Amino acid sequence: MKTIILLLAAMVLSACQTLPPQQCTAIANVGGQETTVPIYGVRKQANQAQYYAGNPFGWKWVPASNFTKSTCNK
Repeated sequence: MKTIILLLAAMVLSACQTLPPQQCTAIANVGGQETTVPIYGVRKQANQAQYYAGNPFGWKWVPASNFTKSTCNK
């Protein structure tokens, strides 16, 4: 029984992901509604600002032009 509990605890702890600190927020139009999106990184690539956006963008680098407003420094 202890082995099962230890195995389950190890599985739960291994599923935890450490996120980078949130740097700012941005507003995006998703499905016709304004949605606040946490931004975890800002970079400039090919003279275009990109944000490392959390949900609903799936933790991807997204062009800043996809957002209507932001508190991020471009």
